[in-house]
Formats: sequence, C-alpha cells, structure tokens
Amino acid sequence: MCRAQRTLAERVTFTGVGIHTGAKARLTLHPAPVDQGIVFQKDGVSIPATYQYVVSTQRSTNLGREGVVVATVEHLLAALGGLSIDNLTIELEGPEVPIMDGSALPFCEGIEGAGIVEQEGEVEDYHLERPLFVAQGESLVLAMPDSQYNLEGSVEYPSPQVGLQRYRYCGYDNFVTHLAPARTFGFWSEVQELLQHGLGRGGDLQNALVFDRPGFKAEENLRFRNEPVRHKILDLAGDLVLLGRPLCAFVLAIKAGHKLHVEFVRRLAQEMEKDA
Repeated sequence: MCRAQRTLAERVTFTGVGIHTGAKARLTLHPAPVDQGIVFQKDGVSIPATYQYVVSTQRSTNLGREGVVVATVEHLLAALGGLSIDNLTIELEGPEVPIMDGSALPFCEGIEGAGIVEQEGEVEDYHLERPLFVAQGESLVLAMPDSQYNLEGSVEYPSPQVGLQRYRYCGYDNFVTHLAPARTFGFWSEVQELLQHGLGRGGDLQNALVFDRPGFKAEENLRFRNEPVRHKILDLAGDLVLLGRPLCAFVLAIKAGHKLHVEFVRRLAQEMEKDA
C-alpha cells in the first residue's frame, strides 16, 4: 500500500532529562523534505534513524556515528512510527532523548500540536512474504505475512504485580490511546543494580513505574491493567522504525528486548533486499 509521505507543519521542542544519564536534554523536531527520512543532528553530525547506525542496546536503543551518540531513541521513534511521520530532522542537545513521563504520549501530543502535513512523495509499506524469526534463549521475535501491521507481545516476570501478560496491538487501533501512554517500568530489586552500572540516574516516580516498591499499589498507579506488556510493544514499535520503511506484517515478541529487536530488524532488511 502506498500513501503520501508526511512531516511536521512546524517545529516543536521538548525538554527534560535522560532517564539513564540524568542529564538535561533539549530536543527539537524540524520539518524535512521528501525522501530524507528521520535524521538526528547532534554536535554537527547527522545520524540517520536506521538499524545501520545502532551502536548499543543496553536497556535502550542508541544510535551513533563518528563517535557521536544519540541515546534512548525508542519512545520518540515509536511516536513517529505511530503517527506515520516519514521525514524529520531531530536536533538533540544533550546525551540522550528526554524521557518525559516514561511513555511516548508527550511526543505524540507535541507532534499533533505542531501539525502533520502530507508531502508530494509517496512511501510504500514493505509486505513480508515469508515467515521470519530470531531467537535467543527464551526470547523470540517472529514475523508472519499479514494484510496489515499487527504487533503482539508477551512478558513474564516473577513479580506478583506483573506476572504473565499478553497483548495485541492491531493496525486499526489508535496508537495514541492504545500504546503511547504505556510507561517504562522496572522493579524495586533492580534499582541499586542499575545505579551501579551508571544507568537509571534520571529515573524517578514521575517517569517510571517501579513495581514491588514499598507502598506501590498497581491498581492506583497504572494507566492500563497490562501497562508493562503494552510498553514492551511500544519499545518494539520504536525499534521497528529503524527498518526505514513502514512494515506490513504480524510481529510477535516473547520476552524480547532491544538487542533482539534490532537483530530482527537486520533480518527484515535482508529479506527486503531479496524482494527488491
């Protein structure tokens, strides 16, 4: 299926802190011409938001080029994919995309507030023609041919506040209401370990759900009963944008994370080249 390419009507700026570094960040999204794609600009270096520029996937997806790194891009990319934004120049001041409230919703609201415009060029979905999967241990990402874009996730944690969760996001669902509000999460037992590894310095109770912490009541704090698995699908959606082209397929992710997501995108790109 073809559709008109899309960009912003005007620029929009977001400010905040990076969840891992705790450093202040300023992010400005600028309209961009047809066929440019999504490109980050930092310290005079242009970094396309494609899988070829992924430099690390520890707890987040990080892009880099010529020694310049743009960290934690997945929530922003999920918003861009969910709103079908094809061309954008993203100017980042700081080491990491700001975490905002831990979800993609603030980005969606800012983008919709700036306005979205159609452009003269067209973009065509990549229709997967054969099953494809990557796996590591108990983790799996599997794709099957489908008539539309469908994502399904399954997670399981020993925490009684999360346990086993499964959710499917269908292409006809509203991204802004079904996935965008789902926030990043962790567990009370992980907090010290994250800090020891130099991560999570910008995390607080305003931008992350921390399960099993003293006094935490899931029923009073969650936006969705199954918010953790929805957030995992949000992460997957953001990483799939790194393919550089809209995808038409059913994708199932079981206990998967950024490393496996990116490996899967690489495999998808290989299939896309075969079908070209």
